[in-house]
Amino acid sequence: MVIERNRWVRRLLVAQPVVVWPVSFVLWSGGGGLGLAVAVILLWASAFICIAAIVVPMRNQQTRRC
Repeated sequence: MVIERNRWVRRLLVAQPVVVWPVSFVLWSGGGGLGLAVAVILLWASAFICIAAIVVPMRNQQTRRC
């Protein structure tokens, strides 16, 4: 599978949420509208990156076989 060959993808999937989620939690618990908005944007970006890191290599692999 492509994820097994690309070590940077695995590192991104593991390290990115470990960094982003605590930062967004601190921003969220800090209060204020701006901190909340930045925390929400960080969480959405984190979810998008995780999904894209899984789906994009799978789609690239499927197009080569056809």
